[in-house]
Amino acid sequence: MSMTDASETTAPPEPAEAIQPIEAADPDDWSAFADALDLGPLIPEAFARYRRAILDGMMAFLDRLPEEQTAAILLDQAMLPEDAEVAARLVAIARHCPALHKLAQVLARDRRLPADLRAHLQTLETMPPSQELDWLEAEIEAEIGPLGALGIRLGEEPLAEASVAIVVPFVWTDGEGRERRGVFKLLKPGIEAVLERELEVLQEIGAILDARCAEYGLPRIAYEDTFLQVRDLLRREVHLNLEQRHLAEARKVYAGDPSVLVPEVFAFSTPRLTAMERINGGKVTDLHGLDEATRRRLAAGIVGALIANPIWSAEQPSLFHADPHAGNLMRTPDGRIGLLDWSLVGRLGKRERVCMTQILIGALTIDAERIVGAMLALGEGEGDAEALRAVVEEALTPIRDGALPGLDWLTALMDATAMQGARYGADLIVFRKVLQTLQGVIADVCDQAGVDAALATAFLGRLIAEWPARLASPPFSRGLSTHMSNAELAHLFASAPLIASRALAGLARP
Repeated sequence: MSMTDASETTAPPEPAEAIQPIEAADPDDWSAFADALDLGPLIPEAFARYRRAILDGMMAFLDRLPEEQTAAILLDQAMLPEDAEVAARLVAIARHCPALHKLAQVLARDRRLPADLRAHLQTLETMPPSQELDWLEAEIEAEIGPLGALGIRLGEEPLAEASVAIVVPFVWTDGEGRERRGVFKLLKPGIEAVLERELEVLQEIGAILDARCAEYGLPRIAYEDTFLQVRDLLRREVHLNLEQRHLAEARKVYAGDPSVLVPEVFAFSTPRLTAMERINGGKVTDLHGLDEATRRRLAAGIVGALIANPIWSAEQPSLFHADPHAGNLMRTPDGRIGLLDWSLVGRLGKRERVCMTQILIGALTIDAERIVGAMLALGEGEGDAEALRAVVEEALTPIRDGALPGLDWLTALMDATAMQGARYGADLIVFRKVLQTLQGVIADVCDQAGVDAALATAFLGRLIAEWPARLASPPFSRGLSTHMSNAELAHLFASAPLIASRALAGLARP
């Protein structure tokens, strides 16, 4: 399934200026800047063999920025102390580049990165505003008209600044005389052109990586095509009318879940400004004073809302939040989870969810052929069956030794099969990234939180809820929200003693 469905088609942007190949780039200050920094230690050891490709790609990106953007970045660099950490310098660059800013937010909770770098990246999850309120008021009124006539009073100062927008609080007296607390999300001036230029550069870098796979020792995974899919997704960041539709849809999806809040969109929104309900609270990772039990409940709530719900949903297709970094997840004073910023969403079709279920059934029952068939279907028919079978057999080794398959196991299998040529759709690529982001967020919420245990609990809850319908379901139908037929469920029950004995043996093994 494509990340852009027919209902979300937007007018194509104006063609960007042609980007010269990397070989033709004029040398500038970035070469000297890169030589002065020791970026290598910031790249996890697991990716050490890709350091040259990562660093070359970053420098190529910076080489192609417009002159005014480069000047602003270099001015910020000059303002930093001479002994500023490398991580601080990288964050200062990301503040000026919405594409890098978004990447930094995704990586901010990735525990494979050094702790110091993660701490710096986390400052980009919610930044203090850099714009004056008077200027913002004029911009808002240019969008919706005089605020006084609408019964709107702005707060004393902006709340925060994101990669493409600024958030301003307000109080609105509605037609019934009620005071409603809200926020304006206003696009930064000229951000559309800045983001489009950066996304074009990323696509160009993807093409260069495709051409230099052998030189860099990279796996052949169609980088330009992947970057193109990501580009189409990130373009939505600056189409706030799409976010407003996503917010309305998400409110319906979570309407029956009292533990989740999605902001209401107000009628005086425009394509460049979203007016919505304000949700009070702090980031889910702001945990001062919370005991262990409360942290575990919060972590389980995140798993249920953002992972279990899209996987085991009866909706066709299911909606998922595609940008769940900690700055977009609020913990309210009464313990609920507020889901903010719905610019980026994805959708999982029935096929993808059935295939993921089949992979887990195959893992629990040590059925390599079932897993290979599901991986081929999940990868849209791409991939070498024999190569995939070798990857699957290797992945089953810890399961045979008593480990239980969980999210880490599933995502590692997807990564390994992608290296063997399996091609996954854009939604699935993004959902894989969502899982990686959430694993880091959940670990920061509660070190003892078991993502897999929370998912298992959510699955059992849905299985019990659908039991009456299951009694009337045909034996091979996968029409229920758990995407598992009665025949498959019976097969799992029959295999339960063997699954349990393997798990017990694994626990007993030193």
